[in-house]
Amino acid sequence: MNDARSGTFSGRGFTSVATTLCFVALAVTGVVLFVTPPGRVAYWTDWRLFGLTKDNWSALHIWFALLFLIAAGFHIWLNWRPLLGYFKSRVTRRFALRWEWTLALILCGVVAVGTLAEFPPFPSLIAWNEAIKGSWEKSDERAPIPHAELLSLRELAGKADLDLETMMVRLKAAGIAVESPVSIVRDLAHEHGITPVQLYNIAIRESERGNNGRSGIGGGMGRTTLKQFCVDEGLDLTVSLERLRAAGLEADAEMTLRDIATRGGLRPADLRGILREQP
Repeated sequence: MNDARSGTFSGRGFTSVATTLCFVALAVTGVVLFVTPPGRVAYWTDWRLFGLTKDNWSALHIWFALLFLIAAGFHIWLNWRPLLGYFKSRVTRRFALRWEWTLALILCGVVAVGTLAEFPPFPSLIAWNEAIKGSWEKSDERAPIPHAELLSLRELAGKADLDLETMMVRLKAAGIAVESPVSIVRDLAHEHGITPVQLYNIAIRESERGNNGRSGIGGGMGRTTLKQFCVDEGLDLTVSLERLRAAGLEADAEMTLRDIATRGGLRPADLRGILREQP
């Protein structure tokens, strides 16, 4: 008889265990999401923890939250009478809001109001969260524009002032086959087992940045002054100024290529043809 009872399914036992396991899973995924880098960093660097991406952890958190709600709902339904007992006086056995519920409501109310109104110490936790997330960002791994991994190579070249043709040549030389300039940066990186930032660094690798940190015609070209660009490219500054002015562009030696291009309604990369076509 005892064996038969021990083999029967217990709804209360199942929901209690399921609720507990979901709670543990939510706690773990919640802590991980609390310390994960912001999306612009996580996706650009292909950040992972225990082999899982930020999206993987988010998906787990959402699904366990849903399962927790379902299991908790069944748990409340199966334990409805004991739960109602907390609303009854132990003496009169009639409805009465006991201290357990009152204190629980007060606690939740204080947290909600304090968080929304930003009363101390509630903002401190949010600030700590932002500090942790911000600590992941490194200047040498920063994307040229937010969520650059979602752009095609052509879009990235246009928005980051890069030369598409040169990018594709460098990628091919590194063994990265590019079927089309409309290939998405993230997909292309994953196909070759590298991160988007690694692919980007290969694509913008130049001379290499003048061997002394100076930007050439690739990424960061727009921030280079005309004088420095002429030195890097071996061009005559006077002739370069004449050609730019002949093209209707306002320029002087200390202006950046971005400023010159912007005033003329062009991109910094468009200046390459004008400047290099010197006799």
